[in-house]
Amino acid sequence: MHSSTVTQSTPSFPSLSTDCYLLDADETATGPLQALVLDHLLLNEGTAYWVDAAGHARTDTLARLAPSGRMLNRIQVARGFTAYQHAALIDRVTELITPDTSLVVAPAIDMMYRDDDDGVDGERLLRAATATLTTRCRETDTPLIVTCYRHDAFSAPIAREVDETIQCEQTRFGPRFVSDEFDTLVYPCDGGFVQTTLAFWRQVLERRATVASLTQPEVITHGAH
Repeated sequence: MHSSTVTQSTPSFPSLSTDCYLLDADETATGPLQALVLDHLLLNEGTAYWVDAAGHARTDTLARLAPSGRMLNRIQVARGFTAYQHAALIDRVTELITPDTSLVVAPAIDMMYRDDDDGVDGERLLRAATATLTTRCRETDTPLIVTCYRHDAFSAPIAREVDETIQCEQTRFGPRFVSDEFDTLVYPCDGGFVQTTLAFWRQVLERRATVASLTQPEVITHGAH
C-alpha cells in the first residue's frame, strides 16, 4: 500500500498491558509477532526476553521492521533445541525478570516438547514451564506473549494459563488482529476501506517511534546477541 492512500491518523496495535497473552496465529506468522513486540518496546522502557523456537526471532525481519536498529539491543534472545534446554531457558528467564522488564516472548512454546526422543514427559514438562513463566510474569506485572506451534489437545493447557487470546487472521491484505478489546486493520482511505499489508506496519512503527520520541526519553539497554 502506498502511503499516499492512508489517512493521517496513526493505526495502533493491540496494547500489551500486564497480562499474559496467547497470539493465535499460524507458525509462519513471524511478522505480526515481531511487529507487536517492537510496537510495545517503542512505547515502553526496559528489556524484552525472548525464548525462541521455530525461528520466530528472525533478525532479517526484525531489522526491517524496527524503526531504529538500536531497538534490537533491547531484545535478548535465547534458543533451546530440546525440551530440557527450552525448559531450562524458561527457568533462567524467570530468574532475570524484574518489575523493570518490558516484555517476555515465547513463540511456539509447545514445539520442543512434542519430541519424545529425549525420553521425557513432554506434556508434563510443558505444563510446568508454562505455569512457571506465567506465574513469574504475573508476580512482576510483566506482559507475556506466547504462541502455539500447533493448536490441539497437547497445547490446550497453554490457553488456560493466559489471560487473553489475540487472534491474528492472515488475509490476502495482510494480518488482522482481533481480541476481546481490540479489532483493527481496517482503515479508511481515499477509495473506501482497505486492510493493511505487512509492509504498512513498518510505516506504522515509524510513526509510533516519532510519537514515542516526543513523549519519553530513549532508553538503550545493551543485551546479549
